[in-house]
Amino acid sequence: MPADAASPVPAAAPAVVALGTGAASTQSGLAGAAARLRIPIADSMPPHLPVEAVPRGWALKEFSGRASVMLMQAEPGLVFRLRSERTSFALYHDSVIDLDEFPVLSWWWKVVQLPARGDVRHQATDDQAAQVYVVFPRWPSPRTKSDVIGYVWDTAAPVNTRLVSAKASNVRIIVVESGPSRLGTWRRGQRNVRDDYIALFGRRPPRAGSIALMIDTDDTQGTAETLIGDLGFSRS
Repeated sequence: MPADAASPVPAAAPAVVALGTGAASTQSGLAGAAARLRIPIADSMPPHLPVEAVPRGWALKEFSGRASVMLMQAEPGLVFRLRSERTSFALYHDSVIDLDEFPVLSWWWKVVQLPARGDVRHQATDDQAAQVYVVFPRWPSPRTKSDVIGYVWDTAAPVNTRLVSAKASNVRIIVVESGPSRLGTWRRGQRNVRDDYIALFGRRPPRAGSIALMIDTDDTQGTAETLIGDLGFSRS
């Protein structure tokens, strides 16, 4: 993860809001009576798939090279296909979440190709095919002071590895999948972000401000590809 990857929540109004029992969403995020707050891939189904696009509600940030972002239909529904060839980029979605109300983040991802020499434990090889970040903005300097938790599928580091990012001291990483044994297979990720925040930062979490999806191969100069979708927060 690049040192400046923990971008702040933009000044614009958030696309998804869940603040206690008064939860609301401008993009049909809340399914049922506060059962699960979806982080939508797109407002509506594109007329033609697959298609290269960054949907409304998402912001693309390119750290190195040119991003490859595609929307496509897959088992979980509409998903992103992210591909990296010696590049680094992230997609951000503003999502103000009260983790006391919706502590559990879940998603589906399928890694097609891992960066061959990626290893989150070392700065020189800190590349991963699939990364999901929860950003907790801290003012007045959110770019450098925001707390960030990253859930990654690493090439080499064992599952349950926890560490401070080699590139950004405000970022904590948890390895939730590792290695090539499940390549090409849809895997469901699920984490209690509230509990993880307390364990990693030693205090109760503030409201989350955004979600980021990232892929990078710029350190190892390799190639990686992943599909990801069906993100959302729930009570359990």
